[in-house]
Amino acid sequence: MPRDNILLDGNAELDRPGADQALAPADRHFLLICGPFGPFTRTLAGSLRAAGARCSRVILNGGDAYDWGRAHSRPYFGAFAGFGAWLSDLVHRDQVTDVILYGDAHPYCVEAARVASLGMLKVHVLEQGYLRPFWITLERGGVNGNSRLPREPDAYRRSAPCLPAPTDEWLPPLTPPAAWNLALYHLALWLATPAFPRFHLPYQYSLPRQAWGHTRRYLSQRLLRPIHRRRLAAALDGPGPLFFGILQRPGDSQLKVHSPFPSSADFIDQVVKSFACHAPTSARLLFKSHPLDHGIEPHARAVAAAAAAHGVAGRVFFTDVGDLYKMFPKGAGAVTVNSTAGLSAIERGLPTIVLGSAIYDIAGLTHQSGLDTFWTASEAPDPALYDDFRRVVVHRTQIGGAYAIREGIERAVPEVTRRLLSR
Repeated sequence: MPRDNILLDGNAELDRPGADQALAPADRHFLLICGPFGPFTRTLAGSLRAAGARCSRVILNGGDAYDWGRAHSRPYFGAFAGFGAWLSDLVHRDQVTDVILYGDAHPYCVEAARVASLGMLKVHVLEQGYLRPFWITLERGGVNGNSRLPREPDAYRRSAPCLPAPTDEWLPPLTPPAAWNLALYHLALWLATPAFPRFHLPYQYSLPRQAWGHTRRYLSQRLLRPIHRRRLAAALDGPGPLFFGILQRPGDSQLKVHSPFPSSADFIDQVVKSFACHAPTSARLLFKSHPLDHGIEPHARAVAAAAAAHGVAGRVFFTDVGDLYKMFPKGAGAVTVNSTAGLSAIERGLPTIVLGSAIYDIAGLTHQSGLDTFWTASEAPDPALYDDFRRVVVHRTQIGGAYAIREGIERAVPEVTRRLLSR
């Protein structure tokens, strides 16, 4: 059945590949592979077991072991090439019925999804929320570019009227605890390398290099704060229309898997080239780094080099500080690969263009006529369609809460458990 013909009412599961009925909890065995940094998966497993289901986790490295513990663990010590065969044997021996992945682009998760498909197992994918900051994503089969959400605006217009308006609930700041969970996970991963010597780390840069990059970036932001703030203010308050270039985190799967750009530098160069050729001469372009950027890739130099090469030096800027969401009211438009920050721009009525694959790249929400026309004839988002889109996306894929903090986990886990057992 085509994606856009799937019913979106309360009696049809948009994120289900079929009309199979859920098994009783006692007949379910959930196997987790990868997970958000911190205690979320351990808490979710306890909730699933309390409901009568079995739950275990594949342990690929010391970080997994630190977050999960020893009970109900299934450690894998082999090379990546043998993971699929080992997992196929495990799911058969342990009578696994469901596989829960964190993201669908990690190499081990891609292989797990393949094995699960061959074994006719249900695949559930957790991910950061499509809507930020206090939501998480749970979909059947895949997320982001692999999501089963429709890409036709009428599918949302038809379905939204029967759905309640979602309510955002406030949680404490997430970035500091998320960074702490990330640091502890990778420290444990590094310390346990002798126990998992053949684990395939899917990162472009080594852990020590990333740690040094984060440290250097943090010190720069703190020690040079006045300089950063003055430069940002100059870029924001200058004359002429201001466009934002939203950078992904380097190495992000959304950049590597769901976009045509090998790196952020390639994205920067293409955007600046189009801006130089087609934007009004009074226009300005400001690139903003991702909040969790590791600081290794020299975005500032890439922006300056692209601006000089295309003859727009003095009109193109870069900032590594500031709240992008607070900057949007000053903007005339936003360019992104597929960042969820693009959804925030749309929510604020800012014309937005997506250059990769994103669930919200829909006529009526994003500019559909190509990058070169965006600078002078951008298509503004339809607020009514955005409201319909948000209602459906929340109803089908979003759960209130967060992975990084206790309050967010306590809010999310009961609903994640309910949805997993109902599918």
